[in-house]
Amino acid sequence: MISLHPATRLVAWAALVILAQLARGPWLWGLGLVVLVGAFLFARHRAWRLVKRVRVLLLVLWVLFALFTPGELVVPFLGNAGPTLEGIAAASMHCVQLLVVVLLVAVLLESTWDQELVTGLMVLAGPLGRLGLPVERLAVRVLLVFRYVESPPNGGWRALLVHDDTLLAVESLCIRTLPLRWWDGLVAGSVVVLILLGALH
Repeated sequence: MISLHPATRLVAWAALVILAQLARGPWLWGLGLVVLVGAFLFARHRAWRLVKRVRVLLLVLWVLFALFTPGELVVPFLGNAGPTLEGIAAASMHCVQLLVVVLLVAVLLESTWDQELVTGLMVLAGPLGRLGLPVERLAVRVLLVFRYVESPPNGGWRALLVHDDTLLAVESLCIRTLPLRWWDGLVAGSVVVLILLGALH
């Protein structure tokens, strides 16, 4: 079975995120349905956990667009305090776009280990390393972030604001380097071409 390099998975993931932002109407709803089914099949628990974390943001996003977008009033007797048809359409579109991104994050984290994600980031950031960017240090920090997201310390994010030597213990981090294969280049190139075609249309 062909296994894609983590960098290729990241490129494909980024392409789907961009498509979610470019898509409109039936294309957006169709993409949302496909991503929803994929998240339900491959990352159900993680997807539900991430959606719960952004539920307030989704509500605020929907209210802001629905109530503050000018257009035809849905409930005329409420006047400007009520939602508009155009506002509801815009709110629904932006909420679906955000949900698609959250579900794609869940699928990516479920299908790719944190070390593999860092490996992919190191490959993609390789050209920046020639400009002096410390790619290895960046990779280690990203890996530590992934670990804290999955297993936060006692006290949650507030504990990270407190200077505590126990939180700064040195860990032994193992980052594997994997070679890019010809099919990785083929998939990444195809994805880029599809994104360009979608943007032009």
